[in-house]
Amino acid sequence: MSQSVDLARAQQKFARRQRLVRWRSWLPWAIGGGLVVLAGLVVWLFYFSSAFAVSGVRISGADTVPVATIEQVAAAPTGTPLAKVDLRSIADRVRTIPAVADAQVTRAWPRKIVIVVTERVPVVVVTDGSRYELVDATGTTYRTVPDRPAGLPEAKVTGVRRDVTIHSVVTVSAALPDTLRAQVGSISAASPDSITLNLSSGVKVVWGSSDDSERKAEVLSVLMKRQAKVYDVSAPDLPVTKGEKR
Repeated sequence: MSQSVDLARAQQKFARRQRLVRWRSWLPWAIGGGLVVLAGLVVWLFYFSSAFAVSGVRISGADTVPVATIEQVAAAPTGTPLAKVDLRSIADRVRTIPAVADAQVTRAWPRKIVIVVTERVPVVVVTDGSRYELVDATGTTYRTVPDRPAGLPEAKVTGVRRDVTIHSVVTVSAALPDTLRAQVGSISAASPDSITLNLSSGVKVVWGSSDDSERKAEVLSVLMKRQAKVYDVSAPDLPVTKGEKR
């Protein structure tokens, strides 16, 4: 009787051991299958369901450019799963707005697109006598306004190669010390090589081309210690003054 009991117990232990072995052999497959199902659920949730679909955009950095304009140009695909949105294409479209220098687009989970714009900042206003064009530090003309903005040097650009001339004027303006820039009433430029600064006091500064603008600005700062009507720094190593007061 005792032997029969021992045999039954041994058989039970063996059966439990066999079940454990089978369970351990199937466990990796069960875990793998669960992970595949979970991954599929995540993919469906983020890429195909409406749970994380775009519901709108959030815009920052816009000051002069209307938010409505940015929204229209961005053309964010409302209703499209946020994970599938092509952010680069949206940024490229926003950058086509003339007054926008750059745009960065990111996802704001669960359902928003964030657009951060960097607007162009005018450094010179170019005029032909009838209209005023705002130009930024890169020499890009991006907006026309009916009246001259206050606080910006006015550049009267004539002749051919207008874009090149405007870029040269911007280079010159950027090289001027703040105290001197504040004295500039207008800048005349018939070509990239014939730039003249007209100071509010009536003094003229013959600048020439935009080459060596920083060197010319340094020479001019020293030269203006003498009172004169005309300062010529077009050749900075051989500066000239005219109408000098004694």
